[in-house]
Amino acid sequence: MHNRIAPKGESPSDGLAALFDAIETRSGIAGVSSRAIGPNEAAFRAMHLDLGEIRAALRAADLDPPLVTICADVLRIPDRFDWTLRRTELVIVARRIQSDGYASLNLDYRDSTTASLTVFTEGVDGRFQAIAMTAPDGPQPAAFIFDSVPATGGVRIHVPVRQPVETPLDSMQGLPPRAMAVVEQALQTECAVASLLREQRPDLARAMVGWIKSWSGDMPGLARIAAELDTLLIAQTGAARTSHWQKNAMAATG
Repeated sequence: MHNRIAPKGESPSDGLAALFDAIETRSGIAGVSSRAIGPNEAAFRAMHLDLGEIRAALRAADLDPPLVTICADVLRIPDRFDWTLRRTELVIVARRIQSDGYASLNLDYRDSTTASLTVFTEGVDGRFQAIAMTAPDGPQPAAFIFDSVPATGGVRIHVPVRQPVETPLDSMQGLPPRAMAVVEQALQTECAVASLLREQRPDLARAMVGWIKSWSGDMPGLARIAAELDTLLIAQTGAARTSHWQKNAMAATG
């Protein structure tokens, strides 16, 4: 795997947070973000999310649901972040993950093997790790480092038999149905936001559409929408280049 950086033209995470906040406030798009916390499931969906705030919200609710789904265009992980998952399946789907410093997600397998971490992303800025903590009579604790993009687009840390392992994933079809529904809604919203950014931030819009297209095979309803938006962006880029060439030609002949 190779380290990924933000595509050319993208802002740092803080700049995108302000941009997405303004879009949510002024765009009129319904349901740009949502949060639902219950005893059996928690789901957090927005264009920009902070993992520290998500952990704090779960603690404030005094709930430890077995499934937590997080969907964002950009997910920020604060410095010195630490979260222990005991019987929780954590699903993270984010085009970019920005880790500000040292961060750790601990999967506690000392009493149960149900905890897992699933990550789908195409950009990792910084570094974070998953630590699999095992029973005293079991395998040694294992560390899984996230400092680059999963080669297949996704990865799952879990215990399929006895030993914690890292399983590559090239499809979201294996996600729990409830998580899949959250992901599909998140990508539909991202498509709408990308459409709004077509003229203001074409580079960012193209990056977002590329991310959506990479998973549209898992969600047929998204394929047509993403393809149409991609066609518009290509036409817009072509028109901009033609205009730039014409201006240069006129300047040269003038």
